[in-house]
Amino acid sequence: IRDFCLSRGLGDVYKRQIIESKAIGADGILLIAACLEKKDIISLSKLAKSLGMEVLIEIHNVSELEKSCIDSIDLIGVNNRNLKTFEVNIQTSIDLINKIPSNYTKISESGISKPVDIITLKNNGFDGFLIGETFMKTKDPGKNLSNFINEIENEN
Repeated sequence: IRDFCLSRGLGDVYKRQIIESKAIGADGILLIAACLEKKDIISLSKLAKSLGMEVLIEIHNVSELEKSCIDSIDLIGVNNRNLKTFEVNIQTSIDLINKIPSNYTKISESGISKPVDIITLKNNGFDGFLIGETFMKTKDPGKNLSNFINEIENEN
């Protein structure tokens, strides 16, 4: 999925951005529940679905999860980064996994820095992982990713 982040208010501009994203080839969008009301999540996710796009909603806590469990959401991502302190802890994902209904693909986001983190999260029920900073901080992200994957495969 090519991510598209909506992180501020709502309006025609954001709807137009979803349409433009589809026009340039985006497969899906990323909505951030912390920045949207439920009615906005519904409206934007329905628009994306009507365009044949996947919708990933990012949550940080139970109240955000509760307003995000709607039919037009495909994936629920738990962001392990506290937006107030910027501290990162994968325990956030582990604490929320059992509260996410089974009909959603479950993604753990941020703070994944070691292969053992993936194994732990997978064993707890996560289907996918969003990792960025871990690889982008390295001199050769592609090689680092390859080594990371090999370590996970060797653990299993």
